[in-house]
Amino acid sequence: MSTPPRSPWDPGLQLERTTLAWLRTTLAFVVGMIVLLRLLGHANAVAAVVCGVLTLPLAAVVVFWLVWRRHVLGDRCLRARQPLPGGALPAAVAALSVLVACSGLVYVMVTA
Repeated sequence: MSTPPRSPWDPGLQLERTTLAWLRTTLAFVVGMIVLLRLLGHANAVAAVVCGVLTLPLAAVVVFWLVWRRHVLGDRCLRARQPLPGGALPAAVAALSVLVACSGLVYVMVTA
């Protein structure tokens, strides 16, 4: 028979759920941006390429790397009972949402 855990709280589960939520959010931005770039490509190919070059690397590389880094640092901090890492990831997601909104604005201006 296995021994019961010493505490009802498992530090790994909370962190894993948070990491998966950040990954889903970033994936939703990437998919939305790809759809927007496809629509924008029909109206103006140059604008689509510029918006894609500005937005997709931030989402695909920087934000995914920040999610992974936050997961690793968060795991270390939770096991050492220290404060969780800072706010670089929320700031990057906010910047990504502004870039997606600007791309949407470009689409509206090009098609109008």
